[in-house]
Amino acid sequence: MLPRMSHWLRAALVAAVLGHAIPARAGFDWIGQIELDAQGLSSEDSKERLEAVTLLSAYDVTYTRKWLLAALRDDDNNVRHEAGRVLGRGKVAEAAPIVMEWLADIDPKTRAVAAEILGDLGGDDATAALVRTLGDVDAGVRLQAVDALGKIGKAGNPIVVVPLISRLDDDKSDVRKQAIAKLTDLGDRRAVIPLVAAFGDTSVEVRKAAVHAVGVLGDKAAVPALLRLLSDPVDDIRTLAVAALGNLAAADAVDTLIDLLPNGSGGNENFRAKVAYALGQIATRPESGAAGELAARRLVAALADPTVRNAATEALRVAGKAAVPALVAHLDGRLPGEPGAAIDLLREAGDPRATAALVAELDRGRVPTSRVLAALGATGDPRALVPVLGLLSSPDAAVRLAAMNALRPLVGTDARAADVLLERLGDDDLEVRILAAEYLGLSRASRAVPQLASLTGAGNPPRLRLAAIDALGEIGDPRGRLALIAILREGPPSLHRAAATALTYLADPAAAPELVALIRADRGPTRHHVVRALGGTLRGRRDGDVRALFEELAANAPAPVGLAAIASLAAMADPAAVPALVELARDSGADRRRAAVWALGELGAVSAVPLLSGLVGDRDDRLAGDAAWALGEIAASGAEGRAAVAAGDVPDRLAQALRHGGWATAIDASAALARLALDRQPLAPSAVDALAVALHHPSRLVRTHAAMALGAVGGKLPPRVVTSLAVLVRDDSSPWVRDAATAALARLATAGASVPADARAAIAAQPRRPAAAPPAAREWRSFYVVDPDADDAPVRQEPYFIRRSDGLSWATYTDARGEMTAEHFPAGDAVVAPRSRESDY
Repeated sequence: MLPRMSHWLRAALVAAVLGHAIPARAGFDWIGQIELDAQGLSSEDSKERLEAVTLLSAYDVTYTRKWLLAALRDDDNNVRHEAGRVLGRGKVAEAAPIVMEWLADIDPKTRAVAAEILGDLGGDDATAALVRTLGDVDAGVRLQAVDALGKIGKAGNPIVVVPLISRLDDDKSDVRKQAIAKLTDLGDRRAVIPLVAAFGDTSVEVRKAAVHAVGVLGDKAAVPALLRLLSDPVDDIRTLAVAALGNLAAADAVDTLIDLLPNGSGGNENFRAKVAYALGQIATRPESGAAGELAARRLVAALADPTVRNAATEALRVAGKAAVPALVAHLDGRLPGEPGAAIDLLREAGDPRATAALVAELDRGRVPTSRVLAALGATGDPRALVPVLGLLSSPDAAVRLAAMNALRPLVGTDARAADVLLERLGDDDLEVRILAAEYLGLSRASRAVPQLASLTGAGNPPRLRLAAIDALGEIGDPRGRLALIAILREGPPSLHRAAATALTYLADPAAAPELVALIRADRGPTRHHVVRALGGTLRGRRDGDVRALFEELAANAPAPVGLAAIASLAAMADPAAVPALVELARDSGADRRRAAVWALGELGAVSAVPLLSGLVGDRDDRLAGDAAWALGEIAASGAEGRAAVAAGDVPDRLAQALRHGGWATAIDASAALARLALDRQPLAPSAVDALAVALHHPSRLVRTHAAMALGAVGGKLPPRVVTSLAVLVRDDSSPWVRDAATAALARLATAGASVPADARAAIAAQPRRPAAAPPAAREWRSFYVVDPDADDAPVRQEPYFIRRSDGLSWATYTDARGEMTAEHFPAGDAVVAPRSRESDY
C-alpha cells in the first residue's frame, strides 16, 4: 500500500500570470538558421552588417564565434564594436588580442569600447592592458577602464585592487567616485585606509562615496575617523557616517550615538532615525556585548518619546531577538517605554523568553488582549497553551477569536487543547467554530470524529461543514466514512471535492462498495469526484471488479469522469490495467490519450515503452511531453524499466525530442535522459551530444537536466562540454542551473575528468552544500489549479512545471479538470508554477 499523500496543493493564480509566449523557433531548429543570418556580414551596406551582428547575438556564441571574430576587422566602427561586445559577453578569449589593439586607436570612443569588452573577457593579458589604460589621457576611457577592472575583480581576480586604489588620486572626480564604487563592490579591506584618506576629498560626492564604502567593507579601523565625521558641516556626510558605524556594528560608538538619539540633541528627524537604526544594528551583534545590551535598552526607553518612537521601533525590529530582554524588562516595569509597541515587537520576535511577561500582561490590561494573545501565540511556547485556552471561555467573542488565532502555532497533541476545542465546536461565533474544527483536524483528535461528523450534515453553515470535512480527512479515522459518503450522496455539490479528498486520506476499503454504488447511480456533474474518491480509497490495492469499472469509465464516460477513472487505475497500481491504458493511448480523445500515457508511466509499464517512445515525436507538445516523462517514470521503476528505456532507439528518440520538441517535450525528454544517467545507464553518443547542446537551451529547466545528466556521464566528455558547464556556473541567471552545473563539475572531477583551472575556480566560488542522496519517490500528490479572478474556475490545458525536491522538473499541462497528479513523488517541498514564471527560477 502506498504511503498517505501530502495535502492537496490549491494553486490559486491570477489569470494574467497564465499567459505565455511561444518561441518562434522551437527546440534547436534555429541552429540551421545561423548561417543564413551570418550572410548579412558580407553586405556592402554597414547597416545590414550591423543588423547581422545583432541577429547573431541572439544565439549562443558557441555557434557564432567564427563570424563575429571576423567582424572584429570590419571597416565600420559600429559593426566592430558590437561584434566585440557580443564576444565579450560570451567570454570568447580569441577576441582579446584584436580588441587590445583598439586601446591604441586615436578615437577615445573606440578605446573606451575596448576597455568595456576587455572587462567582460577578463584574463591576465586583458587585465594588464586595462591597468595601463588607467593612465589614458581621456577621462572617459579611464572611467571605462576602472569599470572594466571592477568586473574582472568581481570575477575573482584580486590583482585589480591596487590599481583601482591608485585612481583615488585621479584629477577627475567622476573617475575617483567610480574607483570607490568598484572597490566597494570588491570588498577588499586593503582599500580601507586609502578610502579614509578620501574623507577629505574636495568633492562632496567623492567623500560621500568613501564614507559609504568603509561601512560596507567592514573594517573597524575606520571607526575613529567616522566618529570625527559626526560633527561634519555636511548633513549627508554625518548621516552616512552614522550608517557606516551601524554597518560596522561599532560598539565603541554606542555612547556617542545614544547622545544623538533624543529630540533636541541636534540633527533632523531623518538623522535621528539613522542613529536609532545604527544602534539596532549594533545591538543585534553578539560581539557587541554590554554595549549592544545598552543600545537595546536605550532604544526601548526611546519608545516613550513619540518623536522618535517610529525610529526606535524600526531599530528594535532590526535588533530582533537581541532586544527581547530589554522589551521584557520594560513590561516588567524595569525600563521606560511603550507597552503596545513592546508587545508588537515581541510578537514579531516570537521568542519564548517573553512568555511569562506576556502572560502577566494579560492581567494588566494596558494593551488590547488580542494583541497580547497574538504575541503569546507567536512564541510557540507550550507554556502559553493554558493561558490561551483559558481565554477561549471569555464572554467577549472578539477575545475568543483572538485566542483561537493565537492557538494555531500552539496546537499539538496535547489532550487539554482537544478538550477545549471540542467545547468550542458549539461556540456562538461561527469563526471560532470553524477554527476549532480545523485545529481538531491538525491535532489528529480521534475523539472529535463523532462531533465533526455531525457538523458535516445539512443545516450547518457551509464553511463549517467544509472545515469539518477537512478535519475528518486530516484525522483519518474510518468512523468518518459514513458522513463523508453522505456528502457525496446528498450534496451539496460544492462540498464534493473536499469529501472525496477526505475519503482518499481515510483510505478505508469498507467505503469501496458504497462508492461503487454511487458511481453506478450518479450521472451528475461532480461524479468524477466520486470516482476519484474510490481510486484513492483503493490506492495500492487490487480489485478486479473495480478495475473493470474504471476501464469502462475511462473509455466511455464524459471527459472529467474518464480522466478520474484513468487516474484511479494508476492509483490502484494494478498491472492488469496496462492493456486498456495502451488502447486508450493509441486511440482516444486528446485528453484521454495524455492521461493514459501518464498512467502507463506511473504503473511502470515496461511493455508500453515502444508505444511511448514513438509518441515523444508527436507534434502535440502536451502528449509528447507526457510520453517523455512517462519513459522517465518507467526508467525509475526498477531494473527492468531502466533496461527497457536505455535499450534500442529509445535514447535516440529522447535525444531527438530534446533537440526538436516543444517546451514540455524538451524538458521532459532531458529529465528522462538525466534519470538514465543518474542511474548509471550508459547513454548513446547521440544522447550525450544532444545534452551537450542542451546546455545552451533557452529553457533553464532543460539546462538544469542537461547539467545533471552530463555530470553523471563520467570522465569521457569533450573539454568543450566541461567548459560550457563552467560558464553556466559563472554566468547563468538561474540558481537551479548554477547549482546543477556546479554539482556536475564536482562529479566529473571526482570521476577523474580533466577540469580546467577556471572551472575549478568556478566550483570553489559557489556555496558549499553537503551531498545528500536524492529522496525516494514514495508519496502521491495532486495539484488543483484555479483562477481566483474567475470564481475559482479550474485552469484547463495550461502549461505548468513542477520542480521536485530531487532537482527534476516535470513540465506538463493541466487537464480538463484543472488537475495534475503524480503517484510517485519525492518527499519535500515542490515548486509549482506556470510556464510564464520559469524565468523567475
